[in-house]
Amino acid sequence: MHSNIKIVFLFSGQGSQYRGMGRKLFEQNAVFRNALEQTDSIVQKHLSRSLINELYNINQPIFDDLLITHPAIVAVEIAMYKVMQSMSVKPDYVVGNSLGEFAAAVVSGIWSAETAIETAIEQAKAIVHNNITGGMLAVIHQKTKDVEDIYLKHNLFLAADNFDGHFTVSGTVQDLDAFQAELNKLNIQFLRLPVAVPFHSPLMEGGRNGFIYYMNTVSFLSETKSGFISGIKYEALNELPEDYFWNVVSKYTNFSKLVNYIEIKGPCLYIDLGPSGTSATFVKYNLTTTSSSQTFQIMTPFKREEQQLELLKKLMPTTKTFS
Repeated sequence: MHSNIKIVFLFSGQGSQYRGMGRKLFEQNAVFRNALEQTDSIVQKHLSRSLINELYNINQPIFDDLLITHPAIVAVEIAMYKVMQSMSVKPDYVVGNSLGEFAAAVVSGIWSAETAIETAIEQAKAIVHNNITGGMLAVIHQKTKDVEDIYLKHNLFLAADNFDGHFTVSGTVQDLDAFQAELNKLNIQFLRLPVAVPFHSPLMEGGRNGFIYYMNTVSFLSETKSGFISGIKYEALNELPEDYFWNVVSKYTNFSKLVNYIEIKGPCLYIDLGPSGTSATFVKYNLTTTSSSQTFQIMTPFKREEQQLELLKKLMPTTKTFS
């Protein structure tokens, strides 16, 4: 790969998590393990629960307890960033999608890893304490406008346009169930996401004030480093407003606009540091046929992270070598 290729770190949000994410790295990579152990102490301090136990020792398939999944996603992504640091892989640009912006902010020097985890916990508390419940559903192989009348009929909200023929809606469980039943009748493919909160919809507003109050009690937001690209503004930002980290999980997002903005900067290697490669997939399907950019994911449910890290070394631009 040529040296003019830009490195882009991608971080994903709610819906990308699963119990056991990063297990092989936790067992085999000291940097990853140490990062999670540091996070575990923070979670135990604030919640009296072990993040590591919840991730790797509990034998239950469902993983949608927001108080744990919120900090868990951020923790795993920060741990992956620490692994990249240990390999001297440095990004030219950093991009978060939804909750993924918490980890992106760590990479960009906006706040510390500890602050990111504590803020994720406080955001989860604000959502849980205000009894904000619901869910999300991704519609596959359908253009947004072709199904708009149906999801609006069921009182659902367009949460995200991911790529052409793939979008996400949010709403109450009852409304999502009715919408899902109609999709089944129409033979339209969909995926119910493993979340119990209607992220990226007006239904989130009940938790805003509590979270913003928390954000106002501490002063820790620094100016962003060069290369921080907002997942909700679709451009580079130098300063973030006080409600930014609420908006990233409550407002509509358009991944296509985000990719279009980055692609103007030239060919990129998009490295997905999220749990399941969701962001890499979204980027892949937003790239034009003439683009020479590439996508790469490290973590997957198939536990091949160590092999993927070895492959990544071979993909790195020749001037961005490992120490």
